Amino acid sequence: MMKTKGWILAGSLLLAGQRVLAAPPSTTNDFMSPQEATQLVTRVAAAARDVTFQGIYVHQHGDNMESFRVIHEAGNGADIERRESLDGPPREMLRQGNQISLYLPGGQVFPMDRRQSSKLFPRQLPDEPEHVLANYQIRLVGQERIAGVVTNIYDFDPKDKLRYAHRYWVDPDSGLMIKSLMLGSRHEPVEVFAFSQIQIGGALDKRLLKPVHPVKAAPLDDNPGTTALPKDPAWDIRNLPGGFRLLKVSQRPLTGKTKPVTHHLYSDGLVTVSVFIEPFDAAAPLGIAQQAGISVFARQAGPWLLTVLGEVPVDTVQAFSYGYTPKGEKAAAVQ
Repeated sequence: MMKTKGWILAGSLLLAGQRVLAAPPSTTNDFMSPQEATQLVTRVAAAARDVTFQGIYVHQHGDNMESFRVIHEAGNGADIERRESLDGPPREMLRQGNQISLYLPGGQVFPMDRRQSSKLFPRQLPDEPEHVLANYQIRLVGQERIAGVVTNIYDFDPKDKLRYAHRYWVDPDSGLMIKSLMLGSRHEPVEVFAFSQIQIGGALDKRLLKPVHPVKAAPLDDNPGTTALPKDPAWDIRNLPGGFRLLKVSQRPLTGKTKPVTHHLYSDGLVTVSVFIEPFDAAAPLGIAQQAGISVFARQAGPWLLTVLGEVPVDTVQAFSYGYTPKGEKAAAVQ
């Protein structure tokens, strides 16, 4: 198996939120109607923006667990939110509308993608419900009390085997997401975010929104994305897995890399897949690896090293990889 610690860390979110319990698949087949599903996704996505709340949540990803504090004040199109890590090295983020400031170990600041910064728990559903509903069906499967809140539980079942199932616990009064769970290919829990303390609504002490550390403004990438395939003079790109939208194409530095790496970022509305392209290095590990729901596949493609990483099954990252063929070569067959 290839060693992929660097790539897996590169694919993790900067600021991510309960203990993992077995989550058997639901048995009901009563999927919500398209209208009901659209209303639910729209309401949950809006609540994380339009509802004032504060609390502590836990993020468990594989064997790693961290706690974070979040304070969010709703506003007329310009909400304010502060997050800080409670475990490990101090990290902090202040978001005022679309303006983001960061404090990270060493004082470094790097560009933030608007979609990634706006998908931090509990704002994990997109503002465009049609993107999610093209790939997932939703059903209400029960109720459970989380952090003192009686929530409705919704399963988001994938329509194909290209993606994982998700489960969300939602406050029926405010629409705020209280817990989220991503399930692996055997329906095992692989990533959990959950509030352990939560206050929804009510008066907010504005002093809590003041950064604790000296934050610095971070550049923001606000590219809206496209359904078109990337146009690259060095590559033929075709037959990629369905249901994924190209969000951006960029050149970006990565830890341990001497030169910027070409990055193609895709999303199906809930998860992302990254394709990294760089000159081939004979010392680079090749093959497949998985860790806590993140799949990685690296291979040589002509003079290039092609690495695909995403919160998806192995077959999906392989399909993305073999959809990329260097110009002048025959398309590769999936191994």
